[in-house]
Amino acid sequence: MNEFRYIIGTTSEVRLGLVFWADKIREYTDTYYQGDKENARGTDFYGCISKLEQISDNILDKEDFVRSVIDDQNLLASISIIARTEILIEDEFTPCIEIENISNSPWNNIEFPQVEKRKGAATSLVEGIIRESRSLGLSDILKLFAVPEAQEFYQDLGFEETDGTGEMILSSSAASRLLLNLEQKRNSAAFD
Repeated sequence: MNEFRYIIGTTSEVRLGLVFWADKIREYTDTYYQGDKENARGTDFYGCISKLEQISDNILDKEDFVRSVIDDQNLLASISIIARTEILIEDEFTPCIEIENISNSPWNNIEFPQVEKRKGAATSLVEGIIRESRSLGLSDILKLFAVPEAQEFYQDLGFEETDGTGEMILSSSAASRLLLNLEQKRNSAAFD
């Protein structure tokens, strides 16, 4: 199981990672899509480009709300912007974290094999957000709006769709199960 380091905020390491992502996006666009990102439309890579543009547009205003993970090669592997919010549960507002944007690195989104590719970055990022939420005394409930292509991934983590709009919630019990499953995988990998 790949290991990732959780980063809070927009550190210089994260900024350099985003510059490297932009360079890789240009390289992949030139190499695989004739220099035109529109040729990648409908692919996970195109989704990555769009998400990176959204994150880049918002990063200066939300530097303290950026969360990311760095892989074993010291490369930025996944990034998100979060916000504190509340969710109505049984007629009571419960504080939680909303994941506004989340993206994996370009090499994890392109269909063509890349040496930098590492599995588990987005999962590790969600794990870090749960652990951070717990340490802040918030509930470990997470909320996000998923594009249709990403809903299956989030469902595999334990998120449930709420109302057909793409809103998905990771309940406290599902968050605990996810953390336990990841810990068990790490422990079993240690014995392999």
